[in-house]
Amino acid sequence: MANVVVVGGGFAGLSAAARLAKLRHDVTLVEAGDRLGGRLHGHRVGDRTWQLDTDTVTLPGVFRDLFRKSGRPLEDVLGLTMVAGRRHVFKDRTVLDLPLGSRGDQHHALLDTFGEDEWSPWLDRFGDQWDVLRRTALDRVFVGKAAVDRQLRRTLHPRRTVKALDRELADERLAKIVLDPVRLAGQDRRTTPAFVAVAHHVERSFGRWRFDGGLPALAAALEKRLVERGVTVELGESAHELVLDAGRVRTVVTDRRALPADVVVWCAPNRPAPLPPLPMLPIIPASRTLVVMGPDAPALPHDLLVHANPPIRLSSADGTTWTIEHRSGEDPLHVLARSGIDLRPHVLARTDLPPTKLVALGHWGWAWNTWTTALELPGVAPAGGLYFAGAHAYPGGSLEAIGMATAAIATDVGPAPR
Repeated sequence: MANVVVVGGGFAGLSAAARLAKLRHDVTLVEAGDRLGGRLHGHRVGDRTWQLDTDTVTLPGVFRDLFRKSGRPLEDVLGLTMVAGRRHVFKDRTVLDLPLGSRGDQHHALLDTFGEDEWSPWLDRFGDQWDVLRRTALDRVFVGKAAVDRQLRRTLHPRRTVKALDRELADERLAKIVLDPVRLAGQDRRTTPAFVAVAHHVERSFGRWRFDGGLPALAAALEKRLVERGVTVELGESAHELVLDAGRVRTVVTDRRALPADVVVWCAPNRPAPLPPLPMLPIIPASRTLVVMGPDAPALPHDLLVHANPPIRLSSADGTTWTIEHRSGEDPLHVLARSGIDLRPHVLARTDLPPTKLVALGHWGWAWNTWTTALELPGVAPAGGLYFAGAHAYPGGSLEAIGMATAAIATDVGPAPR
C-alpha cells in the first residue's frame, strides 16, 4: 500500500483519489478551499449559479469507467442523458442544427440545410487520428517524445496547423465550424495543430451528454464515493512544495504540515516548488456574460454557436440562465442582435466577467505553440511517483480529458499488493 497524496479537490482530484483508493492505497486529498468539486459547482451570483463552460460531456464511457472502477456503476448513482446537438448560426443567417452522436443524422441535417454534405467524408478521416491518439497517448500515460514514432507522425501529420484546414472545406460555413471554436478558445490557428479537429469526430461518434442534476450532481456523487472508499479529505489546506530524494517524491509540504508520500497526484493549478517554471503561455480565457432571461425570451437550443466576427457561444442548462462566451470588445448582445438573435428586451439580470476575473478563478490551459507544446505539458512522462492532472495538465482541461488522464495514472500506479 502506497501513501498517496492528491493535491486539489476539483474533478481531477476527486477522480484520481477515488480510483487510487479503490486500488487499496492510503489516499489523502488536500484542498485549499472550503469544499470539494471546484468549478463543477459553477459560478454563483446572488441566488443563481452559472456554469462558465458548457455543462455537457462527450465520451460517456470515461465517466462510466470512473464509477465502475471506484465502486458502484454510474447508473446506480447518477443519470446521464444524451442531448440533441448544437445549433450553428452563420453570417448569412443560415441555421444548421447539427446532431451529435450519429454520422447518419449529421449527413441528413447537412443535406437538408446545404443541399450537399461535404462535412461527413471530410470528418471520416479523423477516425484513424482518434484511434492512434487514444491508444498512444490517452488510454495510457503519455511518455512524450519516445511515443511519437513514425506511425503516429504519418497518421497525425503533427506539423499541419488548423490554418491548413481552412483550405480543405470549400464551404466557408463548414470551415467556420472548425475554426471558430479554436478562435473562441484563444488559440492561434497558425500554431494550433490540425489534429485538434479530432474533437468533432469524437462528438459525432459519441454525442454529448448531461448529468441529471448537472455538474454539481457529479461533484456530489464523487464526494460520496471518496467517503465510501475511505479517502482522508483535508479542506482549507494548501500545498505548495514537494520534497524529492534521488528524483522521487517523499513529502508534500502544506501550510500546516509535511505529508509523507510515495505517490503524488498534483491537480492544483499552482506549480509546486522546487520544480522549474514551464516554458509556455497560459490561455487568456474569453469573457463571459451571464444573463437571466425572462419567460417571453425566444426559445433557443441549449448549445448555440454564432459564427459572428468574432464568434459567440451561448449555453444553458435550464433555458433561463445563459452563459455567453465571447471575445468581442462590443457588447455581445448587440452582436447577437445583428445575427438575428435579439435577446436584449428579455434580459432580467446581467453579470459580466472579463478575462482578468476569470483568470483569478483558475487555470484555463496553455496556448499551443505548434504540436510540440503537447510534449511540454505537466503530466507528460511522469517520473519519481509524481503525476499531474487537471486543466493545467496533459491532455487538457475538458472533463473527458481529465477523466482519461486520471484513469491512465491509476493504471500506471497499479494496485497495492495484497
